Amino acid sequence: MKKNWVYTSIFALLAVVTLAACGTSSSSSSTDSDVLAKIKASGKLVVGTSPDFPPSEFYILNDQGEKEIVGSDISLSKAIAKEIGVKLDIKATDFNGVLANIQTGSVDIGISGFVGTDERKKIMDFSDGYEQEVSDGYQGILTTKEIAEKYSSLADLKKAKLKVGAQSGSIQYELASGLTSTANLKQYGTMDAAVLALNAGDIDAVTVSTTSVEPLLTSFPNLTILSKEEFNLDPDNKYATNVIGIPKDDANKSLIKVINKVIKENKENGNLEKWKDEATEQAKKAISE
Repeated sequence: MKKNWVYTSIFALLAVVTLAACGTSSSSSSTDSDVLAKIKASGKLVVGTSPDFPPSEFYILNDQGEKEIVGSDISLSKAIAKEIGVKLDIKATDFNGVLANIQTGSVDIGISGFVGTDERKKIMDFSDGYEQEVSDGYQGILTTKEIAEKYSSLADLKKAKLKVGAQSGSIQYELASGLTSTANLKQYGTMDAAVLALNAGDIDAVTVSTTSVEPLLTSFPNLTILSKEEFNLDPDNKYATNVIGIPKDDANKSLIKVINKVIKENKENGNLEKWKDEATEQAKKAISE
């Protein structure tokens, strides 16, 4: 993590983006009942997301001049809600808030460009993988053009001990910790805030999922993404596949089955790729307007 795009309008709204999520779904202690049945009874699927990660989830100002969350993850969420037969109820927080809400069962699912890690597996269950960053991007480094000219390899950049920023709680923060000293590692609640800090000269680089920051380069002509050949932070594609996070609860088995069914169907019919392409174009168009 817009048509006026959030990188031109949402930055002014950052203070209100990170709203606390409120829960309507069952908690992880509800192992004696079926969560899917409760969702159907409530008439809504509560989805946690951090809308600062285009093209997966991001804010735009719609035709009515109202903030709206869109993106490929949102399209997938709508498809899941439609399969269940309920409305979609989006709860927006920063990324750490999404993780916390999944852990506590304050949302039914969390969808926010997640990858499944061993640490996250301790506090949540995962859907099947539905998207691969490696298909059109990589885990990389965003920096200024001036700084980019100074380093020809990842080894050289690490030696410099630059001030590196990343979104708190994200895979990118984990990757950033391998680039510099702890003292020079800076956490930000949203990716937007990290990019603004870089552009202002407060930090020297930001670790990013490259597809999420490519659309904003036209708005920040002084910034650039370092090359995949020399600066790929995940060459083994350990963090390449996105998943949906679900509260760890035996009562979620039926829900997970439905989610995986929707993922499989929309992967096979090409919708997942189409949704991502549409969201990418929507982001680019919004920036240019």
